[in-house]
Amino acid sequence: MAAARARESERADRLFDDPLAATLAGPEGFDWLERMQPSGGSGGPGLYAVVRTRFFDDFLLDACEGSGVRQVVLAAAGLDTRAFRLDWPPGTRLYEMDLPEVLDVKDEVIEGSGARATCERRTVRVDLKEETWPEALLAAGYRAEEPSVWLIEGLLFYLPGAAVHSLLDRVTTLTAPGSLLGLDLMNRNLLFSPMAWLQLAALARRGAQGRFGTNVPEALLERHGWEADVTQPGEEGANYGRWPSTAPHRRLPGLPRSFLVKARRS
Repeated sequence: MAAARARESERADRLFDDPLAATLAGPEGFDWLERMQPSGGSGGPGLYAVVRTRFFDDFLLDACEGSGVRQVVLAAAGLDTRAFRLDWPPGTRLYEMDLPEVLDVKDEVIEGSGARATCERRTVRVDLKEETWPEALLAAGYRAEEPSVWLIEGLLFYLPGAAVHSLLDRVTTLTAPGSLLGLDLMNRNLLFSPMAWLQLAALARRGAQGRFGTNVPEALLERHGWEADVTQPGEEGANYGRWPSTAPHRRLPGLPRSFLVKARRS
């Protein structure tokens, strides 16, 4: 994903600029991206990552600028650099949660670059599979009684169903009514689609097997106390002049799909 952001940042018509992405990706990231791209050079995980990144950039900034939210939580933040590349309103506090080894390597690269965060950035070294991660977030200063905006990006597809529901339950417990949540989901058809076999096999070989999908994201979020607005890449608001085709209507059965979700705490 960092390599995809770096390639996008090289374009004259880029949808965002990420000066840290190339260093974070390293040669391994660019090699992985090239091997995952379709033979025609367009589409694939790189394009999805670019559209998804811009979609949630806009979502997070709108939550802070339009709704006055000042607590931002990135679950499984990975090599995300939004704390450095987005223009956050004054008083924004951003929490990055991920495994200690991930954040340690990331911080080493950032320190070497001399980059400075544009908000108050706090890292929370946790394993989201453990039950105690909410305690670590609260200990870092997060206030559950205040409005917040959360992003769970590029994670739920790789978790077993029980882990997805457990994570969403905990997020709901930690959020005040009116808080916001962004996440991306795949549908169940993608897990079994011949069109996705090559990419799914490549991910599985890297230890990132696809496990979770839902055909009705609205019902999944409602079950956990959220009202969801669902967009497919290629639809209005998630196209940016880049997506090569119109997203098929959701009434058409059997097709692999991805969903970009914006939700509000009921």
